[in-house]
Amino acid sequence: MQDSIYLYSRGDRLGGHILQYILLTIYAFYNNLFIVYEPDKVKYMHSPFVKAILKYIDKYNLRFSKKRENYLDKYKNFGAQEYWLDFKVNYDPNKYFYACDLILIGTQVVFTIKSDPISYFKKYIGDELTKYLFHSDILPANYVVSFDPKKTILVHLRLEDVRDREDYDGEYCSNYYRNIIDSDSKQISGIVSMGWRNMQTPLAREKVEKCISEAKTKHPDYEIVMIAAPGDYDIGYPYRCIRSADESYDLFLLCSAEVIVLSRSTFSLVSTFFSNTSHLDVWCPLWGHFTGLGLYTKYDKSQFNYFF
Repeated sequence: MQDSIYLYSRGDRLGGHILQYILLTIYAFYNNLFIVYEPDKVKYMHSPFVKAILKYIDKYNLRFSKKRENYLDKYKNFGAQEYWLDFKVNYDPNKYFYACDLILIGTQVVFTIKSDPISYFKKYIGDELTKYLFHSDILPANYVVSFDPKKTILVHLRLEDVRDREDYDGEYCSNYYRNIIDSDSKQISGIVSMGWRNMQTPLAREKVEKCISEAKTKHPDYEIVMIAAPGDYDIGYPYRCIRSADESYDLFLLCSAEVIVLSRSTFSLVSTFFSNTSHLDVWCPLWGHFTGLGLYTKYDKSQFNYFF
């Protein structure tokens, strides 16, 4: 009988790591599992968001009589990549969480909790976890908001390392996972098996401008502010742009605004979990990873403004 789950890291950047940590925490919370982690093996420990997650986990684990050391033997020499290789050969739903594939992990969580993880997180976990983030000494003193959160349309641009990739129509891959989830099929194919486009890319300018136009219609007196990674390239938009070298600070800003336009990236979506407002209005691009989290499916309780 499963009594614990291992919080492992992945070969990804900050957004993918935070999302995976959240998904594993939600699954553990729902199933009353001890969360095993080894501090020296948790990536992005410097991020206040990861610090807040681990602080929540430490408090959550107090409900169990056994300590972390009692569970560690099970995960001795743990390697998620080895589990993934075995998973591809011998299909076993119990190994979803050690597959290093966010779609496999995400869909398993959705099937388990019967909800999109964002809504579930906010209902059961978010208040306590975000308290550690926003109302403790975890946030650096220089994390200040340089815009009016209640009067700003904040747009995240996924550029930098993927800025040369072409945009694509996310409807096909979104509907693929939507149909699987809506039919409660457990036969999920991970990203590596997809022959069509399903990846993080910049959004075409016309899509971003359409979202901005729709948001301005609802919020006509709001300022448009963009967030992009630093670099020697032009973002191509005439709006004020914040470009910080601290990605956790960018995420903090995304959590602060009431109106946000997400990019096609897990990084931007993470902000909806930690949002520091009760009046969040979100424009969300759909692709396989987001639909795999139950958005745009029968389990969607977030009901964002979706587009492909």
